[in-house]
Amino acid sequence: MRFLVLQHLDIEPPALLADTLAEAGCELATLRPAAGEPVPASPDGFDGLIVMGGPMSANDTMPWIGEEIALLADAIARDAPVLGVCLGAQLLARAAGGRIVPSPVRELGWYRLRPTGAATADPLFSHLPDAGLEVFQWHGETFTLPEDAALLASCDGVPNQAFRLRNRLYGLQFHVEVDEPLVRQWVDAGESEREHLGETGVANMLAETPGKLPAARDFCHAMTLAWLELARA
Repeated sequence: MRFLVLQHLDIEPPALLADTLAEAGCELATLRPAAGEPVPASPDGFDGLIVMGGPMSANDTMPWIGEEIALLADAIARDAPVLGVCLGAQLLARAAGGRIVPSPVRELGWYRLRPTGAATADPLFSHLPDAGLEVFQWHGETFTLPEDAALLASCDGVPNQAFRLRNRLYGLQFHVEVDEPLVRQWVDAGESEREHLGETGVANMLAETPGKLPAARDFCHAMTLAWLELARA
């Protein structure tokens, strides 16, 4: 199978998502809209879309933002498989009629993600433990839940964390694709995030990262394989 990855920043790759799909024999083609590469009008020629994060806002007016929203609206109409992460989830929410608003909590670091009742029967989020899972967050905006979306997971401060549209389109506000080097790169690149956390906050977050990554990566692996099965259906 062949998937199109929309990557907005060099240091925000699909990482574990890509590793899991490659191990399953899939091919990934990477497109960089923010660098001027043209966004297709439809997902034709691909078995699904993976839309990654970035420091931009889904409310921004750059032409490629609108082009990605149009592509995602087309994917929604077709029930084409989509996996949107952070900015990718916000773009998907906008394509479905949701709004992008300031997050009530600027989630930076590790936060407990808990399943909703709808997660029990969901192919991807039935893998989320009943007691929840610590996941990595790196965002200052959030989305309102689109009218036809099923909410699958929440955090205490920011309730809208994961949603499904139709049968095969998913938005994830959080990052389970990361490894420790990526987390450190984001800290190095994120001046405002470092300022918000403070030196002690940054140090504490980096210290707890190695212990929290294995469970998050296990969930990412299981979730990605479940999404692949939906894409194959």
